[in-house]
Amino acid sequence: MPTSIKQTVEQPLGRMLSMLGKGYLHLLRAKLQHLDIDRNYYALVLIESQDGTITQQELAGLLDSDKVSVVRVVDYLSLKGYVTRISQADDRRKHCLLLTDKAKQALPEIRKSINELNVMVLAGLGSQQVASLSLAIGKIKKNITEKSITP
Repeated sequence: MPTSIKQTVEQPLGRMLSMLGKGYLHLLRAKLQHLDIDRNYYALVLIESQDGTITQQELAGLLDSDKVSVVRVVDYLSLKGYVTRISQADDRRKHCLLLTDKAKQALPEIRKSINELNVMVLAGLGSQQVASLSLAIGKIKKNITEKSITP
């Protein structure tokens, strides 16, 4: 087997997926380079999907991320003027996130760019292959999650 093919086969799955993710984000950044943010686009889409208001904890669940990481995401989006935090009267530690007008104006283009990019990167794959890919990714995620919980 040629060395280059052997090296590719022996790469850890996590590295290959990471490289795909980095490449995807690079292309998305290029499409949205005129915005004053360069990441966390999907967090805005998720907040909007909840009628533009969601708690940080709920966002963490939707992103399948830890609270500390979500605080960083919200700090960044807040600093850039896309999200506002509102403290809850019943629990000052609980924050509700609201999209700003700036975010609402950017979201149609963010959604459009994500959709266009998905079509571009999945070009050449049939609908059955895309469905199989989605199922495979879901199974891999489930396997990782189950192994993370059990020692």
